[in-house]
Amino acid sequence: MNILLVNDDGISSPHLHMLCRAAAARRHHVLVCAPSTQQSGKSYSLTIATPLMVAPYTMEGADAAWAVDGTPADCAHLAVTALADEPIDLCISGINHGYNAGLSIYASGTVSAARDAAFRGIPSMALSMEVSTPAETSHLFAEWAIQLGEHLVHSPAPAQSVLNVNLPPVPIYELQSPVFCPLNTAMWQDGYQRCESPRGKTYYWLNLYQDAAPDPGSDIDLLAKGHITCTFIGPTETICQGYDALLEDL
Repeated sequence: MNILLVNDDGISSPHLHMLCRAAAARRHHVLVCAPSTQQSGKSYSLTIATPLMVAPYTMEGADAAWAVDGTPADCAHLAVTALADEPIDLCISGINHGYNAGLSIYASGTVSAARDAAFRGIPSMALSMEVSTPAETSHLFAEWAIQLGEHLVHSPAPAQSVLNVNLPPVPIYELQSPVFCPLNTAMWQDGYQRCESPRGKTYYWLNLYQDAAPDPGSDIDLLAKGHITCTFIGPTETICQGYDALLEDL
């Protein structure tokens, strides 16, 4: 297959390189298009008012690779519509350094890069793992994820959807079976720490933490129990039925 690899951690991310080697080992044609710098939390942001600078990049296992001074969604958009010589069969975004689970997916550059390809009808996956995941578990995950992608291409899936996959930080022997599950709905309990620079200027650092108990059976709940979690994320999230009264008398 022609596999497009994208991410939001940047072209130099070791987890992107690991995924590229795993795809090449399965004899796939691998194209990589990733941000030249860290772009976490960019969500579905596209660069419109300025040009995108693109530079070739050497990566083991890749047939072609490009570093782009844009967002993760820019990278997927540019690769599919302008850089790829052949149609893309599968897009994989990641492997992200940190979970993209629960409501955090809406801020995720990793998920949004995969979404851009999914919107164009390309089977797409977003891969993430907790920051303390053992190296041997992450290597196994990369190899397993490529095989999962092969299955995804040849299996029915919701239209224009991303298969969002997260890996828990456990040794291989403690890893539980992969499961499909809903997103956790508890909101991040965040806030800003107010600071002052040596020159008297005020600035703020964003602090993110999750202190609420996760929804039973949700992705965050099952990750804590050692499962690889899988969730299809599609564009059919709008709800219109049953709300006609809201527009009455207006």
